[in-house]
Amino acid sequence: MQLSNTTSQSGLVQRVERYTRRVYGSQGDELREIINDLNEAFADLMPLILQFNDQMRWDDTNHTDAPIGTVNIVSGQEDYKITEDDNSLDILNITGVRILPNATSTTYVELERITPDHPWFKNAVAPIASETGTPSHFVELGNTIYLYPQPNYNATNGLQVFFQRQQQYFTVTGISGNHTTEPGIPLPFHELLALKAAHKWLIVNKSDDTTLISSLNGMISEKEKKLRDFIHARHPSRARMTPRLEDNGMNGGTRSFTFH
Repeated sequence: MQLSNTTSQSGLVQRVERYTRRVYGSQGDELREIINDLNEAFADLMPLILQFNDQMRWDDTNHTDAPIGTVNIVSGQEDYKITEDDNSLDILNITGVRILPNATSTTYVELERITPDHPWFKNAVAPIASETGTPSHFVELGNTIYLYPQPNYNATNGLQVFFQRQQQYFTVTGISGNHTTEPGIPLPFHELLALKAAHKWLIVNKSDDTTLISSLNGMISEKEKKLRDFIHARHPSRARMTPRLEDNGMNGGTRSFTFH
């Protein structure tokens, strides 16, 4: 469903107008408000879309490249802060990490994730000077990746990172018309953005219209459940067993990187 279609009144803007009982053809500040509400509804959906473990289960279909980036490995450095992709989009979750196992390798190998309750978590975040070599594990803490053990070699583009990132928002315009941009989620759930945008507007501007507010709330809940089921069915995950590691000591710092 495209952002706006004033020919057939079938765009997301027109859905919001319909659900809020506004007259079709919003212009100026009112139209900008509707589009901003749609963008906020998209932002509200992101936790639901991204909550499914650490699997790469969704990427905005409007993005033109894959959610993968590379960073140089620096000898003696365990921490790599990853905040944006090469399109300046915020990275919301790191789903996997691979490395080149030495300075001359051309084949990436998968790293195992260390969780906060893991015995080697402290060693990874605050490494012991004697624990160096080819990293086999990583910690994701915020948007910082800690390699364990600390690498003892340099490798150009040696760190390959898989991630989930910010969606593309609609461009806010004050002129009504046919705007063909679509939200980057599966088509059956486009209307969910209009429902959430209308619901929020009614709560602020027509809080006494409790019947309509309640009705939209029910429709939103049903759509969100179907979206969860859809993501589960489309991108199933399987349980994985990871080895238990030993504990030791610590100390470290943080640097920032952008993707190549």
